[in-house]
Amino acid sequence: MLKFRSPTAEPMHIGLTSGHTTVISTEGNEIPAIFHREAIARGAIIVTGQADGAGAVVQTTAGGTTPVDTANRSLLIKQALQAMLDGGEEGDFTAEGKPNLTKLKARLGFAVTREEVEAGWQIVSAGD
Repeated sequence: MLKFRSPTAEPMHIGLTSGHTTVISTEGNEIPAIFHREAIARGAIIVTGQADGAGAVVQTTAGGTTPVDTANRSLLIKQALQAMLDGGEEGDFTAEGKPNLTKLKARLGFAVTREEVEAGWQIVSAGD
């Protein structure tokens, strides 16, 4: 799970059409992957951990702007790929067994390159 914090002084409430709900606090809290895309679309701030225990803040915005932190971006891609593997939705993978970029981009909420996906896919698929 990733840690997010509200971009304002008020907690951010997220409700999905599936009926799932969560709250992102002003201090930051971990939320399940199902909420990541919506949290990013609403301007929630991703907080990544650092070795000294302090949180590095990575601001993302809706509309295709990607996270600044490369490690964070890779983590989001790997989590989305794992969710695609676990979910078994039709069309998530091509006839060759590779992740469908269109479906992955929709799940992530930001554009990715085939190279980024291949790197993440090697790690995720090796776990099988």
